[in-house]
Amino acid sequence: MTIKELINDITHRLQPLYDSREAAAVASLYAQTKLGMQRHELVLHGHEPVDGALEAEIKRDVEQLATGCPVQYVLGETEFYGLPFKVSPAVLIPRPETEELVQMIAQRHAGAPVRIWDVGTGSGCIAVSLAKLLPDAAVFATDISEEALAIARENAERNGVGVTFARHDMRDTENLPFGDQRFDVLVSNPPYIPASDRAAMHRNVTDHEPGLALFVPDDDKLWCYRALARLGRRVLNPGGRICVETYHDFHDELTDLFRKNDYSEVQSFRDLNGNPRFVTAE
Repeated sequence: MTIKELINDITHRLQPLYDSREAAAVASLYAQTKLGMQRHELVLHGHEPVDGALEAEIKRDVEQLATGCPVQYVLGETEFYGLPFKVSPAVLIPRPETEELVQMIAQRHAGAPVRIWDVGTGSGCIAVSLAKLLPDAAVFATDISEEALAIARENAERNGVGVTFARHDMRDTENLPFGDQRFDVLVSNPPYIPASDRAAMHRNVTDHEPGLALFVPDDDKLWCYRALARLGRRVLNPGGRICVETYHDFHDELTDLFRKNDYSEVQSFRDLNGNPRFVTAE
């Protein structure tokens, strides 16, 4: 099998699940990562045979892809903010929109010795990226899942940064994981998709990514943000900021929530696609 035939085969196998463009993009990403090539190299060397030693492994991977398993889980890795991250079904796959949240914080605090707490860290993509971008910062991160924390720790080591990790439920404002530490930034990309929206989502998300990190009850869709607002009042320094990613459908409700919880300078921001995505408050 040549490289071109491999890509065409994967694209064909995935078209019942995705449209033709997305299927081709998944096939290309898989081949780039598996074969250690850039996209243009796949074209230049498309007529060359795939290493025979990889064929059995590739066959197993393609079977997984054909079930709808995300390519990042099949490969066991992804890229976020130009950095390599291990991923597994224990953590969400980092999204490009979250890179914008990282960029907002990094630009605001460049060169400053800030203390940052990433709540619900998952793969550690936010915490690790901020530690990389802000070498003068002290970065802390928590998650309720021990499996997620194990992956986040590995990603910090992989990227050569120091992040202090601890297990913690964001609803617990009495037993704080870092003692009397105070922070300048509390950042979070918490669960925020209403459970009723699950049916409209692609099966590669709903069947494979951890629902605990995605969905919230329809009758209590802001619970994470209420918890974060309470936590922020306990641990943020005067002038400290809370920075969160959120859902477009309840963006206005969230800004009201922060104002009612004694936060000021509440601001909302759109992502690069023009959707309401982020809220910050002091």
